[in-house]
Amino acid sequence: MTHHVRIGLLGCGNVGGGLVQLVADEGVRIRERYGVALEIVRVLVRDGERERPGVDRRLITTHALDVLDADCDVIVELIGGVHSAGSFVRRALARGCNVVTANKALLANCGRELFAMAERNDVTIGFEASVCGAVPVVRALRRGLAGDSIESIAGILNGTCNYVLTRMEEGLDFETALLRAQANGFAEADPSLDIDGEDAAQKLRILADLAFDAPVRRAIMMGIRGVTSAEIDDASEKGCVIRLVAEARRVAGGVEMSVAPRLVPKSDPFARAIDEENVVMIRGRASGDVTLSGRGAGPLPTASAVLSDILECGDRSRRFATV
Repeated sequence: MTHHVRIGLLGCGNVGGGLVQLVADEGVRIRERYGVALEIVRVLVRDGERERPGVDRRLITTHALDVLDADCDVIVELIGGVHSAGSFVRRALARGCNVVTANKALLANCGRELFAMAERNDVTIGFEASVCGAVPVVRALRRGLAGDSIESIAGILNGTCNYVLTRMEEGLDFETALLRAQANGFAEADPSLDIDGEDAAQKLRILADLAFDAPVRRAIMMGIRGVTSAEIDDASEKGCVIRLVAEARRVAGGVEMSVAPRLVPKSDPFARAIDEENVVMIRGRASGDVTLSGRGAGPLPTASAVLSDILECGDRSRRFATV
């Protein structure tokens, strides 16, 4: 028996384009192995005249309601931001539609409200792609480690910062390394969200909400904007590297969170994460340390996480038509 999954795509930038590519490349394999036939039925874009390789122009619209009201099984939200994206996701959930999103800002700000709304409407929100791209840390916390009590989570959660710091270790100054990150698609034209630590903090809040049923008592956030070449060289002389480390840990009365540059010994798993790689270490009371690593940035790694959530929605739903 094959389930037909109709997908409405909100946003067709780098990640959205990567999703379209993966659906085309992997569709036959997915149908044969998992019994799910994927079909992208509408695609929301800002500029309807722009050429998008691999995207059928007949599917493109500049009106969100054309996607949200298109009788889709899954709405994939990839436009980013909080206000418009939140409105679109709420409408989809209210219509009884599953949602998949890579929007860490939306979940960090409105996640609890949206998850409660999804539960009331008997649908699901997939958000693996919102943290660490292709690294399945969300699924590990929700599924694999659900039977354990989590003591701490620490990791390299921002691929842009890691890429910049890696280039600085090779001798580039901060500004040149950041320009290289932008040229290679790992940093936005305005990179403030990444280099000032907010991106990592948003991802950490999502993971902390999954791992801990306790209030945040203290939060510290620093980025890498002030890291100098001299500090990189000094760290190397000490047998260390500088990494932007995000950590949430259980403390008396709640949870303490921090995002800040740290000196990390070169033998540490965090030090061995280079370029856009992410590493997450989860410490459980029963399981001990569980370490996950992989590509945390880039269109295809993120799109692969989006696609895995679409498949999970398809597996859990009983509303899809058989073909």
